[in-house]
Amino acid sequence: MAAPLIWINGYPGTGKLTVATALKKLNKSIVLIDNHQLIDPVEAEYSRSHPEYQRQRQIRRKEAFIQHVSSPDSLSQTVVFTDFQTTNKQGESVAKEYQQAALEAARPFLPIYMTCDEQENIKRVCSKERVDSDTTKLTDRHLLQTFRSSTAIYRFQDCVGLSIDVTDISSEEAASQIAEHIAQCGADPLSEKER
Repeated sequence: MAAPLIWINGYPGTGKLTVATALKKLNKSIVLIDNHQLIDPVEAEYSRSHPEYQRQRQIRRKEAFIQHVSSPDSLSQTVVFTDFQTTNKQGESVAKEYQQAALEAARPFLPIYMTCDEQENIKRVCSKERVDSDTTKLTDRHLLQTFRSSTAIYRFQDCVGLSIDVTDISSEEAASQIAEHIAQCGADPLSEKER
């Protein structure tokens, strides 16, 4: 059986990358692809309002799928993607690309939905570490509040997912919950030698 594709979806600043990094510490062979690895190269060339922006983002995702999801050399490695997709048409379409990539590679697809309290989310979005990062990560508390008040994160209705509220738990605790969920789904990311 091929290793799973884990798709972590949540609002900006919920700690998706931090938790995914903690999950990778449980299994060093995990391939972790933060959404900004796919976003930032496109944003370097196109603004988000440019007509070519979404098409270029899709091209980057497809390249990642070919290299890390469907390549025969990568099938034994769990692949973790972080993302922020909402319930609009664009969000649903993008989310389903991840599900389809897993299906085509015969990988289990395991969505993880990360949430946290709005005040904690604002605190994290405005953190010095995030503001000083060399990425295009959202650091505007007002834009975050607009996202949170106007749309929900996308959740699949046709497959089992795990929801984790990370307001009051450590990234290590959240990673452990994800690892336990993966094991319960029969797609344990930890090899025998790492247990």
